[in-house]
Amino acid sequence: MKYFLSIGSNIEATKNIDSAIKELDLIFSNINKSSTYQTKAVGFEGDDFLNLVVSGDSSLNFDELNLKLKKIEDMTGRNRNAPKFSARTLDIDIVLQVDDDEIIFESDEIEKYDFVSNPLKELL
Repeated sequence: MKYFLSIGSNIEATKNIDSAIKELDLIFSNINKSSTYQTKAVGFEGDDFLNLVVSGDSSLNFDELNLKLKKIEDMTGRNRNAPKFSARTLDIDIVLQVDDDEIIFESDEIEKYDFVSNPLKELL
């Protein structure tokens, strides 16, 4: 199964994204990373975000992978009680899941946000 993950942070962004990539190296094979994009905060006033997309292969199903991603977010001190549009240490979302060239899951964030679609295009 091939997954594409959107990663973003605006609190100690470089440190938290680097930490996430190290953890993802333990979960995925054939990891590829897009360029990193600096983007304005969406929906609130705050520091700019760093965003990128990472792709890789894993035998985990969607739910198993999502649990692991939440644990990685929690390792950086992610506040789960914060409003949806707020500063964050780390946000990792599955935006695309592909199996044998068939799209299994496609997030609506791809169409909604350039900070997801632009780095994703680099890996497709």
